[in-house]
Amino acid sequence: VVRLLDRTPVAELGPDGAEVARWPCATGGAGHPWLAESDLIVASPAIPPRAWPDQHPPVTCPEGLFFAHHRGPRLAVTGTKGKSTTARIAGALLGWPVAGNSYEPLLDLYRRLGPDTPVVCELSSFQLWYLRAQRPSFAAAILTTLGRDHLDWHPDVAHYEASKLALFAWARVTVTAPALVSRLPAEARPLAPVLCVDGSFRAADGSVLAARADLGLLGDHNADNAGLAIAAALHLGTEPDQVRERLRTVRPLPHRLQTVHRAGTLAFIDDSIATTPESAMAGLAAVSGPLAVILGGSDKGATWEGLAAAVVRRGAIAVTMGTTGPAIAEAVRAAGGQPSEAEDLDVAIAFAGAALRGSGTVLLSPACASFDRFRGFEHRGDCFASAAAALFPAGIAP
Repeated sequence: VVRLLDRTPVAELGPDGAEVARWPCATGGAGHPWLAESDLIVASPAIPPRAWPDQHPPVTCPEGLFFAHHRGPRLAVTGTKGKSTTARIAGALLGWPVAGNSYEPLLDLYRRLGPDTPVVCELSSFQLWYLRAQRPSFAAAILTTLGRDHLDWHPDVAHYEASKLALFAWARVTVTAPALVSRLPAEARPLAPVLCVDGSFRAADGSVLAARADLGLLGDHNADNAGLAIAAALHLGTEPDQVRERLRTVRPLPHRLQTVHRAGTLAFIDDSIATTPESAMAGLAAVSGPLAVILGGSDKGATWEGLAAAVVRRGAIAVTMGTTGPAIAEAVRAAGGQPSEAEDLDVAIAFAGAALRGSGTVLLSPACASFDRFRGFEHRGDCFASAAAALFPAGIAP
């Protein structure tokens, strides 16, 4: 018997609610008596560990059901930032579908393509925490970065890192940056990444696999992530002479250093996916020329000194907003900058565009989650694009 329990009343769940209305449904949380009566709880990974009482039936996430039944080869991709783009690059190199986390749910992929399809799995720390008892196996796994994030969900940094790093004991081989190899579990088997040197991706023997220009994504961090994906793909069967053409098929994901509007010589780049200081710093480094960066949002327990120093070193104009805006502005001032503080995104865009005097780039790279004022980073990015077009019409000098 399947029961649906949600804090949101079923009548407000839209099409999903209509689909499951044939099941017993109730409104409630982790203390609801139904849970104690269940043999298995399938939980949204967004529910943090603290939500569960000490004694409860076995809990998994939807991805756990996928891994229990899927039989095809699997490549896992995780990391603090860069996992979605790296998964996309790996999928293009291998010719495999990509699912999980920010992509199509793995169970939907299973229903659509069956149990034997190969798949690139993007996995978050939330999902990996729920999978820790199951320990699904992977032909290979990629770790992109390991920073400080999601301390509104994890109780501390050690818990966050342990949730991520457990994956690499379940994979036959691991690809990550040389600086992170020492962080891997003792059981991990690291492979050397492909490096981008002097504008070329080079194999271990020094042969050129592709040019940096074959990857149409901004930023050195994306070249690094592509090197990880190339190494994993070569290990899993991609031929070296296929790398160049397949890299050329990769397009930027929405809200990841995506140019969304131009007004004369003023460009607006949406990097709303940048929800940590480290990812915002990568965005700062990826954009050349005069720059104004919009920072701030909801608080996930980050610190701002490193980001503030990077803003000042870059010579960027900082405009802050949101719940964390005052703290970021104070950090920028302490680093020697002169930030502007805006009460909302529209005002921030207006401040940033005016400060550039009609030439340069307005970059939305907030370094924070969006839930103080938006439904998610996608909604925030869409609002940025719409407001930029409204405030600075194309063809009209700002």
